[in-house]
Amino acid sequence: MSNPFPLYKNLPIRHDAPAGSCWGVFDKNGVRDVYGTLNFITPEILVAAKQEIQTGESVVLKYPISHEAPIERSQTFDCLHSLPLDQPSEPCPGRQPLKHTIHARAHGMFCADDEIHVNTQASSQWDGLLHYANQSREEYYNGVKYADAVESRTDQSLGIHAISERGGIAGRGILLDFVRYGERHGIKYDVFASYPITLEQISGMIAEENLDVRQGDILIVRTGLSRAIRASDPRIQGLWDRGAHIGVDPTPELIEWLWDRNLAAIASDAVAFECIPASDKSFMRLHEACLAGFGMSIGELFDLEALAAVAEKNNRWSFFLTVCPLNVQGGVATIANTMAIF
Repeated sequence: MSNPFPLYKNLPIRHDAPAGSCWGVFDKNGVRDVYGTLNFITPEILVAAKQEIQTGESVVLKYPISHEAPIERSQTFDCLHSLPLDQPSEPCPGRQPLKHTIHARAHGMFCADDEIHVNTQASSQWDGLLHYANQSREEYYNGVKYADAVESRTDQSLGIHAISERGGIAGRGILLDFVRYGERHGIKYDVFASYPITLEQISGMIAEENLDVRQGDILIVRTGLSRAIRASDPRIQGLWDRGAHIGVDPTPELIEWLWDRNLAAIASDAVAFECIPASDKSFMRLHEACLAGFGMSIGELFDLEALAAVAEKNNRWSFFLTVCPLNVQGGVATIANTMAIF
């Protein structure tokens, strides 16, 4: 069956849309789309993704709020972890760290309540479509204006609640393990530097893992940063001050590849998924292309160590994956709430 979606080279289809954007591709019956590339996950593709459940190993989010609490691991199930909500210990400048308060003897009884104040751009997270706009046009995906969505709050259509109301995200996930690939090919790199993972290397990982990339897949790239965070590498202090981060190199060819493979979403253990700065010294090109151009959510700072271990044990790099976002009206992002099942 031929692909019903336009190739990247034929975007945009709307004369008033920015170059390379898919604005209008998913609109139906005059209704402006708010789901972006999640439209690639059709009911038929979701049903087919259940074939990824073969060994019954559930990869769930079960880390504690505080890294000081004990971490219990099931002997039967392995985990695709979120980082604890207070990690990295230094949040990005301008963002507040986690605040967790326990209320003892709540309601005059021997019970407890707690309050959690968390910024959704800390720890493992999914960027929603209100996170990053087209900078020159001050517009989000499908032409939603920054002024309306953020400043006056008169248009909340792209809020994170839309994904929740859609039923969350469920489909086939694929893991590209750059740590393993680098070790096999003698590639030396620093997870605390601006190392660009190239499209050629991505293609190499796909070939070596014997993966076929399908419409609606959720692409996850492991860089090894979560391993360093988990190991309490002292270089995590000052992570943000360096302004240099490992990630996928957001070349025009890479961005074209993401769209033409009809991916539903992308994620990584890296700070921003994309390398900062990019190899050509550009900044946040992929965020603008994916979030504002495609309506493609970006997952960041996932802890992928256990997922990689399960994938390597089974020699299988695809799995069933679900995301249950926070249902916050007009919200910008969500803590991870992500689970994989092999």
